[in-house]
Amino acid sequence: MKTTFVILFAASFITLYCSCTKNNKLSIEPISQEYNNRFITGKGLDARYFSTKDVVQYYQVSGFDNFTSNTVLVKLGAFTDAHYKANIRDSVQNLNVLFYRKKWLAGYDRHLYESARDNENRSLEGYSDDLVAWITYKKLKGDAVKVVRTRSFFGHAAGGKPLELRDTLALK
Repeated sequence: MKTTFVILFAASFITLYCSCTKNNKLSIEPISQEYNNRFITGKGLDARYFSTKDVVQYYQVSGFDNFTSNTVLVKLGAFTDAHYKANIRDSVQNLNVLFYRKKWLAGYDRHLYESARDNENRSLEGYSDDLVAWITYKKLKGDAVKVVRTRSFFGHAAGGKPLELRDTLALK
């Protein structure tokens, strides 16, 4: 009984501490590094359903509530630019990067393959409320170095209109 009380007290203290401290860091991590690697390289995937020219990547994010919508999009854009610029320049025609709210035991990874294969927009079936942001890159036809980047943020929308930013980048 005494041990149970100590464990409950410790758990309550940790929960209270974590909820009262404001984390000013945006955390980005792959939902599954294995699947992201497969989707970008095509290795281990059925070529009838997957193309290395039209690629999807899945991430989970936390800490975005501490930033404005515009700041989150700038940070996520910088992240995707840094991680995928060479892929877009060299081989990928269209890239979709989806960012989902980080949740414990969400089970996103169980739906990656089917969502990437079966869903036209490649979002995770049943998790639309957890979609925080979506960044797309589309190469301009007839221009080998220019790409249109669209960044959409849904995290603070709560039924409202999402923020969308669109720009043209030159990949060098």
